[in-house]
Amino acid sequence: MKKIICAAALAAFLLSGCGSGSTSVIELSPDVLTEAQAIAPDNVYDLPELFFAGSALVYGDRYAVCEMVTQEFAAEVYDLKEGKVAGKLLHYGNGPQEVLVPIFNMFGDTLQVVDIQKNRLFMIPCADLPNAGIAREIKYDFITLSLISCGDSLLALNPFYFENDDLGIHNGEPMFFYSDGGKAPYDASKIMTAGVVQGPVAVHPESGKVVFANSVESEIFILNKDLSVNRRITGPRHESTDYAVAEGQLLFSGNIANTYLSACSDREYVYLIYDGRYYDLYDDNVDGANTDHDLYLFQMDWDGRLNGCYSLEGLRYVGSRLSCGSQPGTVYVSALSPDEGNLQIFYYDLRKYN
Repeated sequence: MKKIICAAALAAFLLSGCGSGSTSVIELSPDVLTEAQAIAPDNVYDLPELFFAGSALVYGDRYAVCEMVTQEFAAEVYDLKEGKVAGKLLHYGNGPQEVLVPIFNMFGDTLQVVDIQKNRLFMIPCADLPNAGIAREIKYDFITLSLISCGDSLLALNPFYFENDDLGIHNGEPMFFYSDGGKAPYDASKIMTAGVVQGPVAVHPESGKVVFANSVESEIFILNKDLSVNRRITGPRHESTDYAVAEGQLLFSGNIANTYLSACSDREYVYLIYDGRYYDLYDDNVDGANTDHDLYLFQMDWDGRLNGCYSLEGLRYVGSRLSCGSQPGTVYVSALSPDEGNLQIFYYDLRKYN
């Protein structure tokens, strides 16, 4: 199955490749999903005591940083080896070293927490887990829902990036920009798209390549270090999301494609959770928490070639989060149990399928 998928993806890449300096396109066939290999987790961790946990990111095959809601701290660190809570991170509040609306991400050996209300980025070395001390705090002065520290710069998703022929919207803005935290280079008089254009981001630790997976369109972009778009990957499903413009902002309207939910990466691969469901925003019968089929896990190299597609047996929670294991080819997926609603963490070793 894997060889067929890889051959199909590679053929599409070769057929659609463009000349130097332009964007090449890979089109994934729907067969990628129908021929996906169903796999079960190699290990499952149940965390019933963390009832208010929404998701988790695992570091070093041991510590799970669990995002908490309606609790005193924004995260609790669970020791998977010892089976207990071992530490707490970032108190909720408006003071120093406190957060209001945190978004957690893990890049390499650093936990990066963006507070989109306070315009702060908190950097916590994962080596300090489970009891991290004072986090490095970086202030930024612009709007974004995705922010990553890359060396001496901040990498931000542009809240005004959007191109759509049907709506006649051509903002002419780059997808990402680098910043020192000061005023952003975008034109704020254009249509704001921050609430709509979103999705997981991965950055290669050496080459500086950036991968952006759109969460409401079946498309992945691979950008060079200079943020020029090198490759665009479309499919395997091709439904499009409906949009509308109101009061200078882009909004969802009607049908929404629920596509790439989460991503993580190591030096060899980018891993992505894909749903592919297409639903009506105004349909009260839609289950917003769970999809109607098992979620898919894509394993892709940094040139956009699909190395494997797996169907994750029994995993349907759309809030699932991915994090990488200590060895390339191993990943963790956090999800809420469909029965009790408590947090579970699933470990997959993909090396045995390659």
